[in-house]
Amino acid sequence: MKKREISGAAAGVVGSSENYADNVILGASRGHGFAAEKANHLNDVLSGKNAQIVGGNNAKNGADRLVDGVHIQTKYCASGSKCVSECFENSQFRYWNTDGTPMQIEVPSDKYDSAVQALENRIRKGQIKGISAKEIVKKGAFTYEQARNIARFGTIESLTYDAVNGIKLAGTAMGISGVISYAVAIWNADDCHVALEQACYTGLKVGGIAWVSSILTAQLGRTGVEQSLIGTTDWVVQKMGATTAAWLANGLRSGSNIYGAAALNNVSKLLRGNLVTGVITTVVLSSADFGRLFNGKVSGAQVFKNVTTTASAVAGGTGGWLAGAAGGATVGSVIPLIGTAAGSIIGGILGSLAAGSAASATASAVLDEFIEDDAKEMLRIVENVFTNLATDYLLNEDEAKAVLDRFREQELSDTLRNMYASQNRNEYAKDILIPLIEDKAKSRKIIQVPSSEEVMKKTGSIIDGLAA
Repeated sequence: MKKREISGAAAGVVGSSENYADNVILGASRGHGFAAEKANHLNDVLSGKNAQIVGGNNAKNGADRLVDGVHIQTKYCASGSKCVSECFENSQFRYWNTDGTPMQIEVPSDKYDSAVQALENRIRKGQIKGISAKEIVKKGAFTYEQARNIARFGTIESLTYDAVNGIKLAGTAMGISGVISYAVAIWNADDCHVALEQACYTGLKVGGIAWVSSILTAQLGRTGVEQSLIGTTDWVVQKMGATTAAWLANGLRSGSNIYGAAALNNVSKLLRGNLVTGVITTVVLSSADFGRLFNGKVSGAQVFKNVTTTASAVAGGTGGWLAGAAGGATVGSVIPLIGTAAGSIIGGILGSLAAGSAASATASAVLDEFIEDDAKEMLRIVENVFTNLATDYLLNEDEAKAVLDRFREQELSDTLRNMYASQNRNEYAKDILIPLIEDKAKSRKIIQVPSSEEVMKKTGSIIDGLAA
């Protein structure tokens, strides 16, 4: 992974981990209710509405969602009558706005008619007065079964939800890596058009990886992976301490600050998300290496080295982003012109660049002591074959340099991988080098062989000179 890609990848991992922590509740026993809230919220956002999920404050009989100033309580139950009965306690309606009007009750689209009928029955019984059922009951954008499927692993509905939900996250990763790539290219004196092309390519690559990783991570959050990691991350957070946990939690989240058990739980969930997302991102980044391994184009040792180096870059970049974002938010909070949001982003970028590059370089340096790159092995074969061919073809220094320059102009990574996969690597190297050498030899000056008379005359003069 190139340095210009590290910050975007780290932003993608952190974003996916936050998404993981936020959506892991979908795997709970009544996760379809939360799935309904989140899916209807996403639908409203995509429709251009001013929508917020407000149920996280756990206020008694409070709203789940706020859409264009309207408070909504989401009830997704197996029947319309059950949706309505959940809104009553001791035959009294539970959900009221501060102005005394009832909140809207959002029900599955396929249960709307029966929910309206059930509420009309309660209105006739005097359990709620002064309003018609259709004024209160709101038809949700999804059916009951769709909400249940969104909360499940591997369904079309859950994959679609995660894919749409990951677009914003991918855009952030794409933007960060694209800007860094453009800046690096300009600083390297590249033309602005070349710099823009590199930026777009890098952005699309990193954004695509972040998008795919976010989908896979969110899907895993609906499985037993979450429960299996709780003990590990809780132990790490306890060792971290309440003060550090609160510093991290408040530096990485918006809203009011949290402390104590709330901060510890928040950071533990984020760590679980980072672990899962980091592994998924490394696998996605390394998929090409695994493909080459199966095709025999690289060795198992090379894949191990590449994957380990990539994992180090991802882990280092993510850790650097978390620490840098928390520190940047702290600094930004005392500098009015920056603020916590901008400070968090700046700190995250700087932290991920420093930590990710250092971790990758360290891992690579350590592994270099034990594992030689396949490319180095192949280049050594090329060097030996070229030395013999240069002797056979009587190449001078300039000719040899010109042939090697043309060899380097090829797509070397693909050439060397194909060479590794070949049955006879020496013959493969010859097949590449001989056409380059012969092409260069064709440009040599044509030699006119001296006549026999010229040879005899010159030989005679040499003999006369030696005799004298």
